[in-house]
Amino acid sequence: MAIKISPLFFWWEWVKKVIWDPFWWVILFLIILWVPFLRVWWWLFLPIMLQAQLKILYIWWIDWDFSYAKAKWTMLEITPPKEVLVPAKGMEDVFAVVWPIWDAGNWRERWCDGELNNTPYWCSWEIASIEGKIHFYLRCLRDHRLSIETALYAHYPDIEVHEASDYTKLVPPTVPNEEWDMYGEDFILPREDPYPIKTYEKFFEPQGERISAEEKRIDPIISLLEGMSKLGPGENLWMQFITMPMLPAIDDPTFTETGQKIINSLSKRPEKKEPTFFEDLWYVAKQVILGPEKEGSGEKASYEWIPQQKEESGEREMVLTPGEREIITEVENKMKKALYKTVLRAVYVAKRENWVAPHRVMARSYFAHFSTQNMNRIQFSQDTRPKVHYILRRRRAFLRARRMMRNAVLRFPPAFPNRKKYANIFSAEELATLFHFPLRISGMVGPTMARVESKKSGPPPNLPTE
Repeated sequence: MAIKISPLFFWWEWVKKVIWDPFWWVILFLIILWVPFLRVWWWLFLPIMLQAQLKILYIWWIDWDFSYAKAKWTMLEITPPKEVLVPAKGMEDVFAVVWPIWDAGNWRERWCDGELNNTPYWCSWEIASIEGKIHFYLRCLRDHRLSIETALYAHYPDIEVHEASDYTKLVPPTVPNEEWDMYGEDFILPREDPYPIKTYEKFFEPQGERISAEEKRIDPIISLLEGMSKLGPGENLWMQFITMPMLPAIDDPTFTETGQKIINSLSKRPEKKEPTFFEDLWYVAKQVILGPEKEGSGEKASYEWIPQQKEESGEREMVLTPGEREIITEVENKMKKALYKTVLRAVYVAKRENWVAPHRVMARSYFAHFSTQNMNRIQFSQDTRPKVHYILRRRRAFLRARRMMRNAVLRFPPAFPNRKKYANIFSAEELATLFHFPLRISGMVGPTMARVESKKSGPPPNLPTE
């Protein structure tokens, strides 16, 4: 359970990150040298503390300097057609097909080959507006390109996928500087991960047939693309959806446990409580003092030890409100789908003379489409954005901006090398809701978005070759 810190101690997190986390072993060793009866045992404590640090250094070297340095990445540009008649369910199936590409390494692969634990490699689905020109990108391992392209073409036969250069190289790597400035936000779920966001199944008109050539579907991504198309010269907006496939039983067992607790709490199911140590002690003492319980009398009398019973708390209540029934259904639906640890990031980079302040928070309006009061929503994290309210405000904001810029270029998580912090769990259905190809390209988006103008097909099978 997370401990809430008083607002008066807002500085503690910064002190913990800068001083305690990297130098805790030095501080403890100084305490050992200061205490007289521990000072004589310094030769025993020092190797133990150094062993912990050497392990961290070795894991860093084998993971990033040895294994990751040899990984070959490729940047693919995905050009959708002018009109997409495939429902969003198709994109959900793409994420479901991509999910089993990665596998967890064994002990040898982890400690000898340097394969990262918990989803060794990842994939970044991106939407970039470069001076108002909108592009869809995918950055993945070169070895995974064929599998992902096959999944995309299976559901979107009219799209075009080709290798492209990294658009982040169009701006200097030292942003912010005298000529360029940047602002970015990482987005998180404020509630527990099993609570889902509003998905594409809810974006339909209530009247008439549910799907009629997808005409009744409401597509929230159009509003994002409309805003991105309004960027002018010297402005760039990058949306990154970095997905890391995960298996809850291995990568995050607490996800299933939390989801089951939510279901049990809403359905009023009784929960068995295990006896505490003192309850066990009292049970044994009572049995020793009172002895076995007597049943019957005379020759037919029998003696039995009283079994210790586990208490049950809660009442079974089968009558649920419509809201409670909806939450249980949606939580169970999310838990059974393919799951990803996901980093949501939006970065606005522009020349200082072209800076437009409202454009830097454009992603907030887009993610507001998927918020629900009874389940979950997407909000920006105040811990990583380049904005600081107290203590060395400008310097710390500058360092945060540099860090976020580096993470955006390398597609690293916000708390690198920690790949779990600020990364929430999304299902394939939720990811398909957030990232998919627009239903129809029109309005301001049409002239600014790269798209396939006409359908292409192969030659007929009976075409003569001589």
